[in-house]
Amino acid sequence: MKNLFYTISLCVLFSQPLQAQDRLLERPYRVPSESEVLTAIGRVAKMALPKKINILVWNLHKGQDATFAQDFSTLSKNKDLIIAEEVFMDELMTNIFSTLPDYYFNIATSFFYGKDENRTGVSTASQVRTTRLSYIKTETDEPAVKTPKMTIITSYPIKFSFKKLTVVNIHSINFVKNKYFDKEIERIYSVVKDIPTPIIFAGDFNTWNKGRIKKLDEIRVRLNLNEASFTPDNRKKFHGNPLDHFLFSKDLKVRSAKAEEFYQGSDHKPLEIELEYNP
Repeated sequence: MKNLFYTISLCVLFSQPLQAQDRLLERPYRVPSESEVLTAIGRVAKMALPKKINILVWNLHKGQDATFAQDFSTLSKNKDLIIAEEVFMDELMTNIFSTLPDYYFNIATSFFYGKDENRTGVSTASQVRTTRLSYIKTETDEPAVKTPKMTIITSYPIKFSFKKLTVVNIHSINFVKNKYFDKEIERIYSVVKDIPTPIIFAGDFNTWNKGRIKKLDEIRVRLNLNEASFTPDNRKKFHGNPLDHFLFSKDLKVRSAKAEEFYQGSDHKPLEIELEYNP
């Protein structure tokens, strides 16, 4: 079984474009120290989130797909929250994020990559300043590259409310046995269970088999969360299992949720959700 996971990792590696293969093979990875994990770019423009919240959830595939810049520009318009996985803070992505000057991107770094030490990890962005910022790094490393995965937790004030919306943005551990996936999602649960609602738990969960799907649904029930259904639903799937999910507390109401097929800026399709805080 161990050999199977290494084989899968190598298959993913060599399915990348040749330029990306060269980068992965020739340049080193460096896992950040605890003091290096968090960083941010941008600025804050608003005091609080509206009660009706427009959200983008998207694995950016490190910005290496041809239409990424165009698609990100289109999708990010009028979004109150951007929940992104596989950010890769090279010059291209940094410049693209900078085209949204009134957004503040909090970034949790999984590893530094290449001689320029570009950050890769997860990022949650908003025009509102966070009132809480923390991260959970997996204790399990992914094979081959020997790097962890990251979850970032941010909270934001809501207009006309004393409540804060907490966003848990996950890029879950991959290419490992289910028991390690279960361990890491339990570690996240142990933190999230004590956070007051409203809460969003979203991102790329890497739920590519039935065991992982079952574990995520168990955690969802224990956290008393609902899961969004998408129309249309073109989420990336592996063996028929969707990888990306959007979970939310019951004091939030999904007005619409869609994953359009036509975007080609990543190997994952973007999730667009209209949400309302409705206690």
